[in-house]
Amino acid sequence: MKSEFSQSAVTVLAYHFWKPNGYEEAFAKVEHAFKETWRHCGRLKTVLVVNETAPCVERFSAENDNVEVQIEPSLIPGKIFTMSADMNSRLYTRFTTPYVLIIQGDGYPLRPGLEEFIGKYDFIGAPYVRISWWRNLICHILGYWMSNGGFSLRSRRICEAAADFWPTYSKFHPSDMTVEDLYYTKTLPLRHPDYRFKYKIAPNTVAIRFSYDALVQQPVKELPFGFHRAMTVEALERKGSDEISDSDRA
Repeated sequence: MKSEFSQSAVTVLAYHFWKPNGYEEAFAKVEHAFKETWRHCGRLKTVLVVNETAPCVERFSAENDNVEVQIEPSLIPGKIFTMSADMNSRLYTRFTTPYVLIIQGDGYPLRPGLEEFIGKYDFIGAPYVRISWWRNLICHILGYWMSNGGFSLRSRRICEAAADFWPTYSKFHPSDMTVEDLYYTKTLPLRHPDYRFKYKIAPNTVAIRFSYDALVQQPVKELPFGFHRAMTVEALERKGSDEISDSDRA
């Protein structure tokens, strides 16, 4: 069934929070990720969330009128959990479209095809769970599919649900132990009231067409829409899966 949404329903968003030393070098990768996304998906609305501005960020924004820069002082360089806390509690405030495509300097589209995934699920990311019949059965019964958030497509409504539940959940769980993608794809389905009846996470059969992370799930039959982590591309080229260990996951 064709989706009622087009690519204009999607904002592409990335976080960048580095110490001054190496800030511009690291930002060059993020800029490349944005440009590759635009090349494959068109000039989407674009949001860049940074801990502080810099000449490279100001230049990028000035050169591209579709880019909005948002400064978030709570992002601490080297502390990835500060990004998770922001995504768990405030991500929905950072975009106005029905969907947001999260990218990183090492995670972005490899080909056109975004429209295939819009409007069908509330969260799509590379599968964290190795594919097997019994794992798929457990995930189906419990209503959750753990997925990688580094390159992911999310609905605005799931971001709102995440923020709504965050004050309750964070009271009993330290923010530095609450990784955002597992919060969205495991915690919410199992802990949020009525979650599994309202929000849909893409199952593995869909997720592996959307993205691979460093844990390549199975021999590759077709290029996924995108990837997360540079070594994933090398693994895709090898068309193998067993050479990548669990410890290599993002």
